[in-house]
Amino acid sequence: MTEYVLLTDDQSYFVEYLIGELVLSNSISEAMKFDDERLALRFKQMLHNSCELVTSVNTYIG
Repeated sequence: MTEYVLLTDDQSYFVEYLIGELVLSNSISEAMKFDDERLALRFKQMLHNSCELVTSVNTYIG
């Protein structure tokens, strides 16, 4: 099964967004994994709109 992660411009990964707090990590193993590319793209857009965070959707190979 293909999984996806969100990678920022500064090479950190999206982990979570709770109560207005954004959590990023340099470790891909801590990144939130999406099993649906469309859901990853929606999170990407939500993070851009709410946090002005620019990310790319990347394939996760675990």
